[in-house]
Amino acid sequence: MVEFGRVQGVVEVVRGAPDWVLRITVSLETRESVTRVRSEELPVVRPITGDEDLAWHADQWTQETIGIDLALSGWEVLGRADGATPGGGLSMSSAIYPVRRLFLPAPGTEKDAG
Repeated sequence: MVEFGRVQGVVEVVRGAPDWVLRITVSLETRESVTRVRSEELPVVRPITGDEDLAWHADQWTQETIGIDLALSGWEVLGRADGATPGGGLSMSSAIYPVRRLFLPAPGTEKDAG
């Protein structure tokens, strides 16, 4: 069986932090649900001078989440769809990553072919 989904991250500037801190939220959307996979505050990796830098952080941390957290659950990336969009100057979304997970249905379930 194959399950398909899409992953996208959003970074937001944390207001009031003494240095540049961003909150990354990464979500996995499948046919059945939307799941928050990651939500944490992280220091910036490179200086923020505009939307491109916010988009870069969103994309890097989203890829990291897919490659580590989601890979442990069997998810793999199928491609990349441009989807980075500004969220009002203090936030930015990553590209959209189509993903899939191969799995065997549990014996005796409705999806079990045998």
